[in-house]
Amino acid sequence: MLITQNNFGSRWVLVTNFMYDKIGSDLASLNYIVTLTRGFNRRWSGFVENQGYKGDYYADGVFRGGAAYLITSDMQVDVSLGKNIKDTPALFNFGAGFSWRFDANYKEVKLEQEDGSKTENKMKKRQFKEKKKREKEFEKIFNEKRKRIGKVQKK
Repeated sequence: MLITQNNFGSRWVLVTNFMYDKIGSDLASLNYIVTLTRGFNRRWSGFVENQGYKGDYYADGVFRGGAAYLITSDMQVDVSLGKNIKDTPALFNFGAGFSWRFDANYKEVKLEQEDGSKTENKMKKRQFKEKKKREKEFEKIFNEKRKRIGKVQKK
């Protein structure tokens, strides 16, 4: 299956679905669905759709249209009408639906941004260790010279 979605402006959406169904059987078919949706306002949207079937056993095209109304941000009702092209058999369908998004257990996933890549972090750690090592060497050399100077001054 291959699905694409294209947004045109803020109100138009074109969605395409391409499928190869019943692979390896005598009933295999290539199918597609092309849907154009338009949002009319915050609550209402409508769509027109074409669905095609192409196979040795069955081939047809179906045209649909419908509308959806968003009751709340989590509930929607929709209706659609459809008619196929062929008359063997001739099909006319009506659909009505209700959708409820139930997300009581949903937890938003937040990805924390790292301060850098692993390689960068390793390099910073190595640089820090090298700096500490140089500081210790400097202290050692400085303390040795200070001791020598103290011995020279005592004589």
